[in-house]
Amino acid sequence: MKDDLLFSANESKRAAELTAAFIDRYHASLTDRPVFPDIDRDAIRRILEEPLPEAGSSIEALFEELDSTVVPNSTHAAHPRFLPYVQPSPNGISPYAETVAAVINQNCNLWTLSPSANAIEQRVVRWFADLFGFGDTAGGIITSGGSMANLIALTAARDNQLGEKARTQGLQGRSSALVLYTSDQVHSSIDKAVSALGLGCDNLRHISCDGAFRIRLDLLERAVKRDREAGLTPFCVVGSSGTVTTGSIDPIEELSNFCRTQNMWLHIDGAYGALAVMSERFREPLSVIGLADSVSLDPHKYLFASFEAGCIIVRDTATLLHSFNFSPSYLTMEADPDLINYADYGPQLSRGFKALKVWWSLRLFGRKAYASIIDKMTDLANYMGNTAEMRPEFELLTPVVFNCVCFRLAGLNDVENKVVLKRLVDGGTAFLGPASLKGRFGFRACFMNLRTSKSDIDLIMDELVMLSRSAGPEN
Repeated sequence: MKDDLLFSANESKRAAELTAAFIDRYHASLTDRPVFPDIDRDAIRRILEEPLPEAGSSIEALFEELDSTVVPNSTHAAHPRFLPYVQPSPNGISPYAETVAAVINQNCNLWTLSPSANAIEQRVVRWFADLFGFGDTAGGIITSGGSMANLIALTAARDNQLGEKARTQGLQGRSSALVLYTSDQVHSSIDKAVSALGLGCDNLRHISCDGAFRIRLDLLERAVKRDREAGLTPFCVVGSSGTVTTGSIDPIEELSNFCRTQNMWLHIDGAYGALAVMSERFREPLSVIGLADSVSLDPHKYLFASFEAGCIIVRDTATLLHSFNFSPSYLTMEADPDLINYADYGPQLSRGFKALKVWWSLRLFGRKAYASIIDKMTDLANYMGNTAEMRPEFELLTPVVFNCVCFRLAGLNDVENKVVLKRLVDGGTAFLGPASLKGRFGFRACFMNLRTSKSDIDLIMDELVMLSRSAGPEN
């Protein structure tokens, strides 16, 4: 029984050996595992009902349980046929960067607690800002993901509108409600942020989209005009560079022009696809994100970093400080010419060293490698889309514009398509997601998996056809 919580040199060596062996074993067996597990309910309940241990176990026993219980009851997002969400397989360096970050255990709030990590985070944020042409005043912070990045951005937008009263009176000092606008295809994290910030979801306008699932500017203009005439205060528009269902990109340049004329903040939810700007294919439609006031990014998506890694970039760093710079005496530190206090840039105080895996990933692989992978993911989506168009058993629900495909089985109704999707996932062969577009139900495949090939797509399409034969009207 251990009681000092530290490892000896031999114990550390043994833990490293067991970890390395597990990584090799897991990767070697990945494609042979079901994508979605046949859940062992007895094993799950043993975990749920285990009392707090009075005495410790051996590290060998922990790894045995990992193999016998944890992994067999896990969904394998790194499997080549895991395609339901914008959730990629992690790149090769991420697990090792995570280990190093845990070992040195930097608290990335005050620069005195994490000097090197502070510099690394600043450099990563600057690289991201430069991708979109943000100027010298831009800055940001690494977050847990896109949802937190969106929350921080909308906080800055709200407080920018409230001005000096943001801290003292907040929304309580207003008689005119603040109103925010976005499309009906936006990620639900925007709704959550609006609720959490006290803006009220009744003051969030979901604007209808065009046939390509992009926000309609004419309807946006009418909504803003109507709200101003009603005595409300329009203050922010949220555009998407990669809508959550179809991957569509809103007309960002036009949104920017409109917001400037209306004195409104423009935030781009780029968590899904903004980092595809590294590919020449998407540089033109995505580089204009630099016209916005803020953008959320997710390195744990198109940089294939392991969870968690998000980022928020704002055009003017002062807007973050306006919202989050609270400095009690026990946290007050002398200013440094090179380093900053990230505690003043977001709601968290204690923060892990998430920037390391992003920094290592970009430096190990480089932009060109990422551009190639992004193009490969798009090519796979086009291949599946073309297959769905060519085979009479399928119907493509919307043209492929990015790396996701929405389609359905043409001979089945909505209920029957849902039955087929459930059977596909439960069978463990592949994991696709649901998609509801224009009132019709279908499947969604999002290509962000480094192991996926065209043969996986062929297998999925054949499996869907086979499953459809027992789900049709005659059955």
